[in-house]
Amino acid sequence: MREYINKWTYKRVLQSLVGIYFVWNYFEDGSQFSLFFGGLMLVQALLNVGCFSTKGCSAPNEEPEKMQPFAKKIEKVKLK
Repeated sequence: MREYINKWTYKRVLQSLVGIYFVWNYFEDGSQFSLFFGGLMLVQALLNVGCFSTKGCSAPNEEPEKMQPFAKKIEKVKLK
């Protein structure tokens, strides 16, 4: 359990606090959107998935040659 808590970043804590706020808002107002959004944020924070996870939603940082291994070089063709 200690290892699980030590892996938490400030982003996960912030995400879980936002989720708790929206779930609390559901109990105050009864808005089902608040329950859905708050539950989604809490699940993402607990499982470390989504855009707040360690890998995030960014594109890979690979070189273009490695990303497209089957790309052919295009040569100019001279027409007569």
